[in-house]
Amino acid sequence: MTVLVDRRDAAAAGIWLWDALFVASAVLTAVLVAVADDPVSERIAAAALVLGLGAVWLVSGRRLGAAQTSDDRPEVLAYVGLLVAGIVGAVLLVPESTWALFVVLPQAFWLLRVARAVAVCVVLTPGLPLLAALSNGASIGQAVGDLGPQALFMTAFGVLVGVWIHRVTDQSEERARLIEQLETSRAEVASLSHEAGGAAERERLAGEIHDTLAQGFTSIVTLLQAAQAEFDTDAGAARRHVELAVRSAKENLNEARELVAASAPGALATHSLTDAIGRQVERFADETGVDAEHGASGPPRRLPADHEIVLLRAAQELLANAARHAKAQTVTVLLDFTDPHAAALTVVDDGAGFQPEETTDGSYGLAMMHTRVDRLNGALTIDSAPGAGTHVTVRLPV
Repeated sequence: MTVLVDRRDAAAAGIWLWDALFVASAVLTAVLVAVADDPVSERIAAAALVLGLGAVWLVSGRRLGAAQTSDDRPEVLAYVGLLVAGIVGAVLLVPESTWALFVVLPQAFWLLRVARAVAVCVVLTPGLPLLAALSNGASIGQAVGDLGPQALFMTAFGVLVGVWIHRVTDQSEERARLIEQLETSRAEVASLSHEAGGAAERERLAGEIHDTLAQGFTSIVTLLQAAQAEFDTDAGAARRHVELAVRSAKENLNEARELVAASAPGALATHSLTDAIGRQVERFADETGVDAEHGASGPPRRLPADHEIVLLRAAQELLANAARHAKAQTVTVLLDFTDPHAAALTVVDDGAGFQPEETTDGSYGLAMMHTRVDRLNGALTIDSAPGAGTHVTVRLPV
């Protein structure tokens, strides 16, 4: 006869379902009481008590049931005590009132801790039928003999189901806590991912600015300084340097627009990778006077956009380093497409050279190049020594 519910499941499914259950159980029990053979006054009083069990749920029980956990607050104990007193009084008047256990016991298991709920079940499940038998004139021995086995079975069943339900409730609470922790962790991961994405984007923009705008401005300043020094001695050379500075400024402006638009570099938008790098080498030779050559081995082919960008930016950085730091006299740039599963860029200069292990940690350009190559699972090889020039290879799997 014991019916058990879980408060949290009730709240999730809609507490109105439990309103309907308790009110319907009270009304049906009141109907059974009304058609019993007991005196009318007793039936009316018992029916009123049974209906009161449903009414107090609507007035106070549902508010207590909305609590987070079962507890032993005084108001909860008082409420359960009122339920017990109500059903005992109804059974003393009309034995059919025992059906109101469907109203009382679920609320007891809902509102109380498991030990107290089991105690209520152990007392009421056998006690009310025995009380009803005694109120009908049966002796204690006869009542116990007639109802003992059945009462013991119902009590044991009710206790086992009650304990099982509480274990399920504990597991549900644990799952709820785990879900809450998971949602919190997901929110933290989302926040960290957002921050990491922002940091990666800032790093990307910093690299783009370094490889395009910063190097372009450096070239412009160098050319204008050269022109300034030549104004009084070689007007033709000065004019040529100014023209190169203007061209560099225009290209820099185009790179800035492409950077704002977050699209591929303008050189790759209208030319192949081989042509774009060739134009960079020719521009480098014009601006610096360095003897620079470029070429390609294997049939040139289009690469994924991110691969082409990395190779183009590597060529720009290595050419800038050859002029600015190495003071090279000759530079050779070679694209290698002979491997169908990879593409490689090699830049060789005869400049001052350096110790790679001492320089890569302090060079922003080389560090950014390492980051870009690593992101595509590529390899960056630097072979250099003081006075021996520099040989750099960037190899990317395709």
